[in-house]
Formats: sequence, C-alpha cells, structure tokens
Amino acid sequence: MKKYFGSLQKFGKSLMVPVALLPAAGILLGFGAALTGPLADSLTFLQNDAIQFIGNGMSDIGISIFNNLAVIFAIGVAIGLTGGSGIAALAALLGYIIMNKTISFALGITPDMVSESGEYGMALGIPTLETGVLGGIVVGLLAVWIYNKFHEFDPPEVLGFFAGDRSVGIAMVFTSILLAMVMMVVWPPVQTGINAVANVIANGSTNPLYIGLYGFLERALIPTGLHHIWYAPFLWTSLGGTTEVAGSMVSGDQYIFLAQIAEGVDVTAGRFMAGKFPVIMFGLLGAALAMYRRADKNNQPVVKGMLIAAAGTAFLTGITEPIEFTFLFVAPLLFVFHALLAGVSYAVMYMLDVHLGWAGGSGLIDFILVNALPGTGNWWMNIVVGAVFFVIYYFSFSFAIKKWDLATPGRGGQENKLYTRKDLNEKKSNKSSQTKETAVAIMDALGGEQNLKHVDACFTRLRVEVSQVSEIDEDQLKALGAAGVVKVDHNIQAIFGGRSDLYKNEINRLIKENNAS
Repeated sequence: MKKYFGSLQKFGKSLMVPVALLPAAGILLGFGAALTGPLADSLTFLQNDAIQFIGNGMSDIGISIFNNLAVIFAIGVAIGLTGGSGIAALAALLGYIIMNKTISFALGITPDMVSESGEYGMALGIPTLETGVLGGIVVGLLAVWIYNKFHEFDPPEVLGFFAGDRSVGIAMVFTSILLAMVMMVVWPPVQTGINAVANVIANGSTNPLYIGLYGFLERALIPTGLHHIWYAPFLWTSLGGTTEVAGSMVSGDQYIFLAQIAEGVDVTAGRFMAGKFPVIMFGLLGAALAMYRRADKNNQPVVKGMLIAAAGTAFLTGITEPIEFTFLFVAPLLFVFHALLAGVSYAVMYMLDVHLGWAGGSGLIDFILVNALPGTGNWWMNIVVGAVFFVIYYFSFSFAIKKWDLATPGRGGQENKLYTRKDLNEKKSNKSSQTKETAVAIMDALGGEQNLKHVDACFTRLRVEVSQVSEIDEDQLKALGAAGVVKVDHNIQAIFGGRSDLYKNEINRLIKENNAS
C-alpha cells in the first residue's frame, strides 16, 4: 500500500490546482447574489437598474467557472501532475474536446436530448454524455500519461519534426478517440452505480449518521493529505446529489449550492459542507483557548501569539492545518476527538436543516459572502451551533489536557520551536532573502539536494519524495517553521503553512540553477 501513497498524495495535490480558482468565482457569486437577492428588498438603492445589471453579470461570470469545472479539472490535473507543463495542459484541453466530440458524434447526441435527459450534458458547447468532473479528471490523467511517455520521444532523424513535445499533442488526439470509445461503454454503468449510492446518501431523507461519517473522515484524513480525494466526489459529482436548477440538471453538493445562489432560488444543498463551519470557525477557537490557558504561565506569551495566528487563520479563511497540526503531533488523541466532533457537527447541522456552503473555504469570508448576504437556509444557526461547539471544545480540551497531562505547546516542558521561528523571521528585513535562506536550510534538513527526488507543495504542505528517509532532520524542519512532519515510505510532508509553495518554488529554482551550472 505504501508504494501507492506517494502517487495518491500527488493526485490529491493536483486537485488543488483547479480548486485554487474557486474562491474568485465564489466572490463574484457572493456579491452578485447580494446585489440581486433578498438584500435588495431591504436596501432599495440596490434595485437601481445599473446595480442589478452589475449583480447579474457578476453571478453569470461566477457560475460560468463552475459550468466548466470538468475542463478546468482536466487541465488542472495535467498541470499538477507534470510540474506545471504547458504542453500537458494543452494536451488535456485537446483531449477533452476530442473525447466529447467523438462521443457526441458516435452516439448521435443532440442539444434536444440534453434538455430532455440528465444522462447527457453540454461540454464546451458539445452535446455529450454527462461525465462531469470525473470525465475531466480522467482526461487529465490520460494527458499526464501521454506527456510522460512522449515528451522525450526521439524518432529517427527523418521524422525529427515529431520529436519531443510535438509528439504529445499528436498522440493525445488518437488516444482521446480511444478513450471516448471506452467511456461510451464504461460510463453508463458507472453512472448508474453512482446514482444508486447517491440515492442512499444524498436524498431527501438521508440518515444523519452517513453525513456524520462523511464529516469524520473528511477531518480524519487530514494527516495523510488524502482528504482532497475523499471530498471531491461529494462536492462535484452526482455522488453529492443531482438537482434541477434553472431548467438544467446540476450535480455535486457544492455545484448545486452555488448554482442555486446564482439563480436566487431556495438553497437545498450544503449537507456535505454545512457541518464544517461550526467546527472550523468556533470549535478550533475553543481548542486554542484551552491550550493557551493550560500552558505554563511563563510560556503563555509565546503560545498566545502562535495560537491567535493559527486560530484566526481558521476562523477567517477556513485553513485549519496550522492549528490542527499544533495538537496533532503532540497529542494525537485530541485530533481523533476533534475528528469525531466534526462528524457530530455535520450530522447536527443536517438535522437542523442548515444549508451552508463555500467557494474557497469554510471561514468567515465565505460565511458572509455566499451564505449570510444571499440569505441561505438557516444560515444564522452557524452562530448558535458554533457557540455550543466553542464551549464543548474549550472544556473538553481543557479537561483532557489536565487529566492526562498532555504536552500541548508550552506545557510541561514541551518545546515547540515553531513558536520562536516567527520572531526570527521578523528580524530579517528582506523577505525574498529570508525565503531563499529558509529554502536552503530546508534542503539541508531534507538531506541535501542529492536526496531530493521530487519537490511539490499544496496550500499548507511541502511535499517531498526523497531517496533516503534516514537523512531527514525532523527537528531541524520544525525549527525552520514546520508545524509537523509526516513520513510515509519515501514521501515526506512538512507543514509550513501558507509559505509552503514559496519554499517549493525556491527549492526547485535552486536545483535548476545547480543543474545548469
């Protein structure tokens, strides 16, 4: 199993490439819905024709991104798994067009058939099978395989024109036709299976335990970095439900939610998103307060700054790893308890008929923009339930820390060098120089350039494949700012928060420079 873990990590990270575009769409949708929705009934100046025109335009532009998620994922996966190759991205776009056009032609699918049946859909204006995001991901994976296979192709000199990158597009054309033939046979039964499962977990009378289990696993998989793979099908495929919005069939909990926001209709989606808000916005604040209050008195000033920054990040943006990893690596049982509480939150919010969603993250920004302003169903319950979870987290974490003498930051001699790294960084005036110096130090802590096989990053983690795990200096990585280090086989994850991508870029630049010299 371990030998596949690195590949799954890379795949999960590649999904974050297209996801990074969604906050912009969410902002457009949020403001558009605010200008044209219930808020306009109270603020009459918003009913001005110009303002309504702008609001409708923002909503249309925002939803257009979600209408094209499949091709965005095709390109994003290709970029993410090839280290940013433009040729692979172009191959994915080409493959997506050819696959759908071949399916449309072979099955004789027309726009009228699309409007009459949910099994068909439009892809870049092409009437085709409704393969959605999964179809885009499959095309992206094919583009990656073709790129890896052919971008260094070296034919005989007489065929030199087809050497290297030029062969990628040619190969993609013909393999995409073959993929279309496979999809025509394979996809209908796959879709039937997905619909059967969706009828159990995403219908109008879903057992709350199913929703709770989803929420528990969404948090529990955080340490592995595979949570992206877990939640993606529920948010962007029919596994998260299928609903008619403005005359079109829309699949996926997040897609349905945002489509309903854009159309200004009652929101019925959100069962796979609502439960995250009370835990992320309020529960982790309670946990942070408990860890601060239980820290040794002389360490509280240092711990306070770290926890305020971590909890504040979670509250505002929904990025949770800084604080979750703060207690994950010193008290794993607290993390398990946190995951269980997350499951409870998902089940409770579903039972209370709360419909919350997000475009970029489950923090205050998304709560206001795409929930409170448009006026989603029972959006205010997040504050009520969140207050309860704040209390639960605070007292349960306080009790557990004291009862079992858990070595949370600043307590019982526990040293967490992450807390002092911020002070060190602030003394350096040149941020560019600081990033380079830290990247060099990280390379050394990872065993040096010769030990690095592949360096990548997601929003908060530096993901590295190494030759020798024994060469890793975990303590030094933590001293450089890592909230924790995960080791699985030859794959390393160092949690550096929002600076992970900067360190990845700098390390890869240094490696490229060294190889060129």
